[in-house]
Amino acid sequence: MSIYLAIDLGTTGCRSILFDEKLCQLAASYEEYGLITPREKWTEQDAELWWELTLRTAERAISKAGISAKEIKSISISSQGITVVPVDRDLKPLCNAINWLDVRAEQEAEQIEKDFGRDKIFKLTGKNIEPDYTLPKLLWWKKYEPEIFNGAWKFLMPMDFLIAKFTGNCVTDHSMASGTLMYDLKNLCWSREILDFYGIEEEKLPSLAFGGESAGKVLPKVAKKLGLSEDCVVGVGAQDQKCAAHGVGLRDGVMTISLGTAAAITKLWNEAKTEINTGVGWCGYVKPGAFVTEGTIGTAGTCLRFTRDLMFKDEDYVTIDKEAEEARERGSSVIFIPYMTGSSDEENIVSEEGCFYGVNLASQRGDFALAVMEGVAFQMRVILEKMEAYGNIHTLILLGGGAKSQLWSQIIADATGMQLKVPTVIEAAGAGAARLAAQAVGDDIPPLETAGVYNPSERTAAYEKKYGKYKQIVAKLWGKE
Repeated sequence: MSIYLAIDLGTTGCRSILFDEKLCQLAASYEEYGLITPREKWTEQDAELWWELTLRTAERAISKAGISAKEIKSISISSQGITVVPVDRDLKPLCNAINWLDVRAEQEAEQIEKDFGRDKIFKLTGKNIEPDYTLPKLLWWKKYEPEIFNGAWKFLMPMDFLIAKFTGNCVTDHSMASGTLMYDLKNLCWSREILDFYGIEEEKLPSLAFGGESAGKVLPKVAKKLGLSEDCVVGVGAQDQKCAAHGVGLRDGVMTISLGTAAAITKLWNEAKTEINTGVGWCGYVKPGAFVTEGTIGTAGTCLRFTRDLMFKDEDYVTIDKEAEEARERGSSVIFIPYMTGSSDEENIVSEEGCFYGVNLASQRGDFALAVMEGVAFQMRVILEKMEAYGNIHTLILLGGGAKSQLWSQIIADATGMQLKVPTVIEAAGAGAARLAAQAVGDDIPPLETAGVYNPSERTAAYEKKYGKYKQIVAKLWGKE
């Protein structure tokens, strides 16, 4: 039996998962770590914890599986993106990592816009200019802590840091690089124009490779620590949403929706059309000749959790689904706009706010829960339309915690008018990393199989009408067409 170790390094926790050659999960171990918030708009992390928790969770997963660690053929990583840490030649962090949630570099983002303009940066990188991306963070260090900027041997994102600790080689993939504002999307390389303009040496950045390429063998000291064979290979991984998409087999005609705290909607392209498709951001993907667009709803699952905490105290999601289903049977007219932290579109206007509309004296708490599920589904449709999904996409694959709800899954199918599938493993980022680990040693693992299918029902016509009302409300509140 071939065994692969997937490391899923998220924003607040690390999970190690062992998979076999059929992508069956053998064992897993998870441990949380905290965010450091020294002041407003600052969010940091201790990068050393990424490595410590990787080792601890890997050891526990191996123990749980009851296998010899020497049976593990290869390792790969699914990682949070954008976060960055400066390290010295011994891979020791020079300070805390600046997390992707950190927006301290607002002035630096504004300067990038003055220097290059939003249109040029989007055409070059596929991204709008925002302070959470990596380049503004580097410019912040350069301005306020030049000893760190100048003293850094490498600037590494979380996946890059783990690869370096495993192998001694500093490598990132094209999906991770896409979140930096320093990546030339069409030429698949670091942008010489941007780096030269801001005095950033390319040698301080990790080298680029595609997911599934070999980053090297595990270092002897690491192999000894975990009991691995010294022939164990580390495969280049990818950013977590791209790993999840790869885990379920993102392909032509099929898009993925990750419905967790936020929602990420991913579509595959064979060409980066950043000049004409500007509605959502672009990223590199895990193989040559492949790109993805990714639309997001910043508060998707968060909206339902907000409703639970406000109206369903001490209740579980089964109760929420039951009462939401009852509201649907009653023909609830309440509509929810999920702009809880600003709009969920390319404009990213933080002043735009969430809204419940159509509330009356007969409204019950189930109406609010249903409205949240429907509002998120309607906003998914808005994004699907911007991503030119209609006419060339026939299936959506739903991932994440939201996929546990049969009701929400059916609502999304009805509201979008598309077939929806749920895979056997809804937290698919680890499965994607396992596929990339296998690829690094020449093995080919098929994507996750389907556990459930939801086809648009007889309610689709009613949802078409309600979606029209949703768009009217958004236009009335915020002047959008």
